[in-house]
Amino acid sequence: MTTAFWTANATFFSLRDYPRHMNCPKVLEDAIEGLYVAFSGYPLPEDTMPCGGCHSPNANDLLHAEPLRKLEWKHLNEYADEALLVWGDLDCFKHFLPRIFDLLLNASDWKKRTPSPEGVFRRFHYGEWRTWPRGEQSAVEKLLKAVWETVRSNPPIEGGYIDVDQWLCSISQCEDDIGAYLDQWMDDERLSASWALSTLILGSTIAYTGTDHGVPVWEDDPDRIAKIQEWFNKVPHRGAWWKHCGPQYAQLQEWVRSPAVLEKLRREQTSCGNSEMERELATALRCVREARSTKWQPVYRNRRSEERR
Repeated sequence: MTTAFWTANATFFSLRDYPRHMNCPKVLEDAIEGLYVAFSGYPLPEDTMPCGGCHSPNANDLLHAEPLRKLEWKHLNEYADEALLVWGDLDCFKHFLPRIFDLLLNASDWKKRTPSPEGVFRRFHYGEWRTWPRGEQSAVEKLLKAVWETVRSNPPIEGGYIDVDQWLCSISQCEDDIGAYLDQWMDDERLSASWALSTLILGSTIAYTGTDHGVPVWEDDPDRIAKIQEWFNKVPHRGAWWKHCGPQYAQLQEWVRSPAVLEKLRREQTSCGNSEMERELATALRCVREARSTKWQPVYRNRRSEERR
């Protein structure tokens, strides 16, 4: 299903109907190809310098097993997790960079083998990408914008590829200020963008009415309340990778609680023309209005999973 299909057919489909990987529209394909072009001048080193104490003796051989565009996660997953820290230098990373992000954003088996997107995007921070030549910076900027466009263009998939919080966190590993991305979200009038917003809200501890484990505004079942209290005690207040991006996280919190976001949700609720989407958007709207906690925690996924059983 293409982005154009979703935009032209703004109706609710069962989550079961969606593919289990992110649609890769032309804007993302072009951005990935742009990486191959921008970083084509970096040859494959004979020795990629894996840490001898951290990796097997054949670690370097894995990176030489196939031509760049034919490498798979079985070759690159460990390197993608540890590049620039205990494996290789910056020129080595720039050689593999296009293929790593090609696989990360366009491989259907990402859940089985892929390192966390946040961790892979963090490589840009370690590599101080804002000091790179202008053409290379432009290619990375194009990639980040394409990822964000793709996330907003695709209906969220519970248990699948699209995780709005995860991709915002990934972008935040690279950008010190995510205001421009939030502005784009605000201006995006597509139903897919509003659905992404409700997913973020309902997948956070904004669903709580307070830090005292009060009743979530969308649920009155005592058994469910006990489960949520248990989750609250066990699950970190936010995804672990956000710890590197406190200012960006604060931006996101402030934006989600803003009057403009409330109005965006209200406007979409009244115009979407689908009863299930109306309920979802109304629930997100109520959560933002009534919640006093801004600690993020996944509850939306559990609720959706239970509804499908």
